[in-house]
Amino acid sequence: MRRTHELTGLRTAVVALGLVIASTSAAQASALVNYSTSGSIDSTGVTGAGVISFIPVANSNFTAPSQFSLGEFQVAGLLGTQTTTYDNTPFHITYLVNSVDGTAPSPNETPIQISGVLNGSITGGSQSSVEATFDPIGTPTFLTGDIQNTLTIKNNSLDLVPSTTSGGRTTAQARLDIAPGTPSNTPEPTSIALFVTALGGLGLRQRLLRNKQRMA
Repeated sequence: MRRTHELTGLRTAVVALGLVIASTSAAQASALVNYSTSGSIDSTGVTGAGVISFIPVANSNFTAPSQFSLGEFQVAGLLGTQTTTYDNTPFHITYLVNSVDGTAPSPNETPIQISGVLNGSITGGSQSSVEATFDPIGTPTFLTGDIQNTLTIKNNSLDLVPSTTSGGRTTAQARLDIAPGTPSNTPEPTSIALFVTALGGLGLRQRLLRNKQRMA
């Protein structure tokens, strides 16, 4: 009978620890991310005037997990029937996390480098066949504090609009998914303390039961 009581008490303590860890994980199911980007377009493979630039994001916020803007490709117009051609022209975008929930994260495994190439041509002010193709992200999973992040590009291929459409701006979008805890899912000190307290209570209960049995 005493053995049954001990096992029941141990199961109760383990369940309590599981609930604490689960509630901690739930509290980290979303995060306010402040971030910035930078970007550049190489001159390699460009025939004609370089008319495509990249407009970065500075100190913007979004609540992860969600999609967000990496910045915008902007196409400037050419005169008349002038044409510029892009042939596997490399571009580079850098994603940097500034803070998570208002605090600078440690560790902070950003910046993350994103790259790709441009192919196609711009003619005059109203024609564009340029496509931005993104390479696979080299390190898509990274840590910011105790949050695991997974970064993906929404569209691996992006058609760039001409200067007469939306001011020549085409937004590059990514998605950030997050998971609580470090990769080892190490319990927080508070969780461990509560578990130790539960075990201490179990030990006290066992002593009381033994004393009661001796007196009977």
